[in-house]
Amino acid sequence: MLLDFMSFEEFVEWYNELGKLKIFWAKPVEDVSLLSRENGLHIIGVKWIIRRRGIKEAILAIVETVDNVPKAIDYLKTYDSLNKILLVPEETPIDLSLVNAKSTLYFYDVNAKTLEPNKDVEVKTLLEWSENDVELFRRIHKQSWGFSIPPRRGDHVVLIALLNDSPVGMAYLNIHNFNIDYGIHVIKPYWRRRIGTTILVKLLDLAKLMGASSISVVRVFRSVKGAPSDIRATMFYKANNPFIKLSIYKLNSGEETHFKSGL
Repeated sequence: MLLDFMSFEEFVEWYNELGKLKIFWAKPVEDVSLLSRENGLHIIGVKWIIRRRGIKEAILAIVETVDNVPKAIDYLKTYDSLNKILLVPEETPIDLSLVNAKSTLYFYDVNAKTLEPNKDVEVKTLLEWSENDVELFRRIHKQSWGFSIPPRRGDHVVLIALLNDSPVGMAYLNIHNFNIDYGIHVIKPYWRRRIGTTILVKLLDLAKLMGASSISVVRVFRSVKGAPSDIRATMFYKANNPFIKLSIYKLNSGEETHFKSGL
């Protein structure tokens, strides 16, 4: 089992779909192969399709226990010319000066015990949307994280949160891998009112109806130390009881990366 709850084949299916996000550790995929597997450590080879640059190779080390982190890092260092991606339990201490990108990854059971949602919020589910709807999505995104990404037809179901009939938040659920693509968004004046939790609860309910056992969400940090918006987002996601919490790092090339024990 990979990550204690999915097989390698299930991971490949999930990761292939995640590649549509085009983030530093998941890009459009040509091939994924299992290079090594032992208790608590998986080494995975990936070939990404990079527009105008052809194929780019990466090595992913997925570490399930902190004790295996030094071994994973030593293994990654043998692939100096490739992109080296380390996935570790979130609490694992890493020297951030030796990495150049960071992300988090959370998985929730569809029956997760979340925080209490805001019962005054109505959540609408959109299977189709118009250009006027896309303009609404753009406004919510920009008031939440400063820029916007439209949903993909055939991949996403869109959830819109309404408070007193006014749109205040949204999320895209990927119907293929049940990832919350680009995260949950609430416009700034309505933060800290459990609107994001209400959206998450509806996402869990929808995924369950569609036959999923879990959903995931990725946050890519603006800097390796985490901007205030990154810290705020991860606090929200963790407060709602994910059963898997991972940090993902891109290791610098050509440098020794140290695991700091006991920090």
